Amino acid sequence: MLYPLLFTPVYKDYVWGGRQILEKFGRKEPPGKIAESWEISDHEEGMSIIENGPLKGTSLHSLFLEKQKELMGRDSHHPRFPLLLKIIGAQDNLSVQVHPSEGSEAKTESWYVIDGEKDAVVYAGLSKNFSAKEIDQKLPTKEILSLMRMLPVKRDDMISIPGGRLHAIGFGTLLFEIQQCSHTTYRVYDWERGRPLHINDAKSVLLYTDAEDPRIPPKLIDETPSYRQTELIRTPYFVVEKWELFSSQKWQKLPEQCAMLFCLEGENSLVPIGRTCLIPASCPPVEILTESTTLIHVYLS
Repeated sequence: MLYPLLFTPVYKDYVWGGRQILEKFGRKEPPGKIAESWEISDHEEGMSIIENGPLKGTSLHSLFLEKQKELMGRDSHHPRFPLLLKIIGAQDNLSVQVHPSEGSEAKTESWYVIDGEKDAVVYAGLSKNFSAKEIDQKLPTKEILSLMRMLPVKRDDMISIPGGRLHAIGFGTLLFEIQQCSHTTYRVYDWERGRPLHINDAKSVLLYTDAEDPRIPPKLIDETPSYRQTELIRTPYFVVEKWELFSSQKWQKLPEQCAMLFCLEGENSLVPIGRTCLIPASCPPVEILTESTTLIHVYLS
């Protein structure tokens, strides 16, 4: 029988990274820049390896292939584990970029803001309607920022980034990102750092009339003396909720579905603070012992 799975984080040392992830969650990892911590990933560029229990040392992809029905339940039709969950710590600005919305490398993502410095911002979509000609002219320059929606961010903000939406994460921002399992990114402006740009690819997927507000307001689902359940975002690919537990209880996983739980704060018996647990579809209800803890719950739509 499968059981709640923890994975060894996969770290990425991109140029814009820093030490926020390690400092925020008390991790003691090697020195240097840590830009991202891939928490759950079935991608060849950062494969998750189980670190607990009898399956320790097994890759997520191997488990998916060998026990697909037990792991995924009703969602076992996917060719691989369909989501990639990561923590992003931006010491510097990320590039202005866009992802495809269709095909095997489609990438819709959502950002839950864990923390942000005083002047932390993100850029998401366009501030209003502009001509395609003006957008194209400004894409590879800093002037593209003048066309984009700039948003100050604070803890608990949820930002929606569907495939095709132009976006960038600003310096001083710490995010929990939920995305489709893709690593395809088309850069259009990179703050003069000299990395390659992908202007033609970006134009082929860019939403030129995307002026919607990307901020998603929270929706209270249920509140009892023992917990508060809030929906943060619902996309065609995944749903993200915030669960505040005020006492120990059994986690009633949705029938025939796997669940992913990221511990935002508060000690509990299931998953350490700042880590992510995968509860397989075949796993029975799990008892979570705690005095108080906050979990980000992710499941497939």
